[in-house]
Amino acid sequence: MRHLILFFSALFLLTSCETEIEDFKTENVSSAIVVSGEISNVDGPYNVRLNYVGAYSPYDATLFSGQPITDANVRVIDGNGKETAYYEKSKGYYLSPPGFKAVIGQKYKLRIRLLDGKIIESAFSTINPAPELADFSYTFKDAAKVENMRFPLKASIKDSKDVENYYFIKRQDFRQFLLTCPNPPPPPAPVPACNCLCWQAPLNTQPYLVNDFLQNGKNLAIELGQLPYEDLTEWVVQLEAYSVSKEAYTYWKRLEDQRQISGGIFDKVPAQVIGNLKCLSDPSQEVLGYFMVGGKTARRLNVDRFGGIPAEAYQKLLFYVDFNNIRYKDIPIWNCKDAAFIKYNLGYSLPPL
Repeated sequence: MRHLILFFSALFLLTSCETEIEDFKTENVSSAIVVSGEISNVDGPYNVRLNYVGAYSPYDATLFSGQPITDANVRVIDGNGKETAYYEKSKGYYLSPPGFKAVIGQKYKLRIRLLDGKIIESAFSTINPAPELADFSYTFKDAAKVENMRFPLKASIKDSKDVENYYFIKRQDFRQFLLTCPNPPPPPAPVPACNCLCWQAPLNTQPYLVNDFLQNGKNLAIELGQLPYEDLTEWVVQLEAYSVSKEAYTYWKRLEDQRQISGGIFDKVPAQVIGNLKCLSDPSQEVLGYFMVGGKTARRLNVDRFGGIPAEAYQKLLFYVDFNNIRYKDIPIWNCKDAAFIKYNLGYSLPPL
């Protein structure tokens, strides 16, 4: 009897603790439409991506990641009723016209009309003032081994007083890489140009989420961690900080909570997270994703891996680079843009900020 009482007590706790997430549906969402896009106060262009959750075609490998939705009418509407039409640059990828950007204090929503007549719309959301980065810096941390040498990063947002604020931060790292040039041909053959310094941009999809609960008006830290000291090439960290609505913050927080589920008995059950988009013409049509509206600040930090480095640490690094073949000395190549074995290879330069 005591075991039964304990079982039903635990069952009550499991069913009563999770009250934050609502309106989840458990039916098959393979026909759901995915919408992603954003606008801010900085210069565009802005994009909206439309696709179905899943599809399969033995003749088109791109359909493994969701069939794109083409020939849609995509518009952004402001609080005064002014509409800005997007154009389809490629399948399922829609761009705003040149010169269009949002205005701080104005509200905006997204409206999509599909070829089959379905109308998808987001809720209105206001462009908040862009956040200010109070600090964005780094230091060098020496160690006995190169593997333990680090560049700790620091960043914080200057929070405004007497206002409930929510921040969404994207991070993108840009890492320079250097390849080995092949041996030149024997004379009198001309020596080809060797362009072996390029950039890569490792994929990062997890945002940083910060709010000013119990810290109103203070500098809010962004936990960026540390960079390794594994080469002498440059490393640039880019932050895009958005001041967003409570609804947008909650949406991304719920997604992050589910991603980090550890499997404990009191963890949230994975479920569909509802965004700010609905199909007005057909309530049974599932629409996933979020149209984000918020003031934005973008900055880059160039981590100088030469200046201020102790001579002993530098000599250790030179040996480490050679011993671990960091420069791909066994794969000499004339042009680093052609190095397909380097993931997310950008070529010679960074994209504009």
